[in-house]
Amino acid sequence: MLFNSFEYLVFLPVVVLAYWLVPRQVKPILLIGASYFFYMYSFKVYGLLLLGLTVVNYVLGLLVNRFEKRVARRLVLIAGITVNLSMLAIFKYTNFILDSINTSCAWLGHALALPLDKGVGIGDLPIILPLGISFFVFEFIHYLVDIYKGSKPVKNPLRFALFASFFPSQIAGPIKRYQDFDKQLDEKPQVTFDQFAAGLFLIAQGLFKKTALGDNLAPIVKAGFDNPNLMGTFEGWLCITAFAFQIYYDFSGYTDIGRGSAQLIGYSLPENFNMPYIASSLKEFWHRWHMSLSTWLRDYLFIPLGGSRAKDAQVSANLITTMLLGGLWHGASWTFVLWGLFHGLGLAVNRIWDKQLAKAPALSRVANSFAGLAVAHVITLVAVLSGWVLFRAKTLPEALSVFTSMFTLKTAHINCQVAQTFFNSPVPAAISIYLVILVSGALVKQMEKNGKSTYRDAHAFPGLDLQSFAGPPALSFALPLPAMANISISFFIGLVLLAFCRGEIQPFIYFQF
Repeated sequence: MLFNSFEYLVFLPVVVLAYWLVPRQVKPILLIGASYFFYMYSFKVYGLLLLGLTVVNYVLGLLVNRFEKRVARRLVLIAGITVNLSMLAIFKYTNFILDSINTSCAWLGHALALPLDKGVGIGDLPIILPLGISFFVFEFIHYLVDIYKGSKPVKNPLRFALFASFFPSQIAGPIKRYQDFDKQLDEKPQVTFDQFAAGLFLIAQGLFKKTALGDNLAPIVKAGFDNPNLMGTFEGWLCITAFAFQIYYDFSGYTDIGRGSAQLIGYSLPENFNMPYIASSLKEFWHRWHMSLSTWLRDYLFIPLGGSRAKDAQVSANLITTMLLGGLWHGASWTFVLWGLFHGLGLAVNRIWDKQLAKAPALSRVANSFAGLAVAHVITLVAVLSGWVLFRAKTLPEALSVFTSMFTLKTAHINCQVAQTFFNSPVPAAISIYLVILVSGALVKQMEKNGKSTYRDAHAFPGLDLQSFAGPPALSFALPLPAMANISISFFIGLVLLAFCRGEIQPFIYFQF
């Protein structure tokens, strides 16, 4: 089920209403049932995969905690990681491996004049990638590793099943830490009017990001990548900039809807984005982009490899290996592998540069000046945009064609539609409205910080005695200002979205991962 579908707009209110009506003991069961319905809405058979992995990891978690000998604990942990990664490999990488073998055999046959043009004779298998498998596999691995390190397992099977299947974060994250999620079940289920209204605002904002911005940027990107040889220099940079913001609005929009949905039922999910394109280094970019993944890669891959405690060459190798595998996690394609390698090399260079700055105070002062930071920001943005070419391209020749357009001075072919598609699109209008939404949201947060909580707060409207309008004590009431503002903005976004819908529901980009 898609967050931006009509079905979800019916599903979510029904689940929220039922959740607050049923007894506390029934709430986890209700959410598990709703989560499996959500997951199995399109492909029912993969509900069995989620259930099977949930049962296996629940049992393995108990075993890791039960065994006292380190060797036995380690063997169970290795078995658990193997099971989870095997499922991911079977569904996500089988055809990638077959295609790579066939391509290698064909190349070898051509080079040595051998009859290997058909490779191993096995084509792509009819495998449909289960939605969200990359995300919940990472959550299961985190769960087992943390228990191995000493954290307590979840002994209640219903609580573990809810952690594994929780629908607001089920398909594309954010990647949850079970300790943070499970402890919320011990708290009394409650949500204030302010929190509820803030959740509605997050959902509305996420839908606007996805529908008005992300979906309307998609045709611009498609026009460029479908015919990369037609693009000039301007069109090449316009195309990849459009993709950079398409994937940001698409993915952060999904996260906003998920976090807002969770907030309506009293749960909190981690933030996943923090204005990544203002970063002045690749290191800072990964502290701001897909934060739940970058911290997972740090804690469960980079640090186990040795982290930054080893010699410089080994640390660089650790960074490259971590990002290389992070790229492969995103997709079964050599373009994703190269994207990960590109960021790994960039982070290694970034670290070497930081060490040089630490040794040279004069150079550090220049680098941290306004001009130095401006140059660093431009370099980082160019690097990130260049990386997005590899992320978006379906093949290496396609990526090379886009790079050629970006980094050589040339004019666009008369049939190039990139600039025309942009200027004829509703994107400029959508950006203007989004800026209004951002400013409105910032004002609401400032209102909360200033303590302007109700319409009967005399400080909210200086010079006006609101108490005189309150009526008799029995009829007086307080309306929370931030909550009412969030509801008003959400209603406004809902009306505006009607003008920006493209008429067909577009899946989220990260659903394919």
